[in-house]
Amino acid sequence: MRPTTTKGVAFALLLTVGLVAAGCGSSNNSSTSTTAALTKAEFLKKSNAVCKKGNQQINTAANQTFSRKKYPNGPPPKSLQVKFATDTVIPSIQTQINGIKALSPPSGDEAKVKAIVDSAQAALDKAKADPTALLQNNPKNDPFAKANQLTKAYGLTACGGGG
Repeated sequence: MRPTTTKGVAFALLLTVGLVAAGCGSSNNSSTSTTAALTKAEFLKKSNAVCKKGNQQINTAANQTFSRKKYPNGPPPKSLQVKFATDTVIPSIQTQINGIKALSPPSGDEAKVKAIVDSAQAALDKAKADPTALLQNNPKNDPFAKANQLTKAYGLTACGGGG
């Protein structure tokens, strides 16, 4: 994060990067894949690319929405943060989940990838039902905590909070 951003923008960026990473890393499901299994290196490369692209899109939107010029004296209103989560973050994460889900997991890693995907989708479904859950700056209440842990353990560096 740049030092010129306001606390609200910093929070929004932190929120979006964490969320995108979570959605991204947790979106692979072998049952919907139609291509040959990838090697783990190929799977990680392609999945991380999906997450990186989503992270960049969300960060660009966050910088435009929560610019320091618009909110020089503090964070943006909560209603705007919820709207951003609903209109930008959640759809982006779903797109990332779908993108990774379309990849074939490495042979032997199907269960690990399914656990990542299922965890991320469950977290995103919670966020869809209550977008304010994404605004909490408390790791104990992070709906993506489990998905982030799984993605990190699997090696998804741009996903699961790592991007």
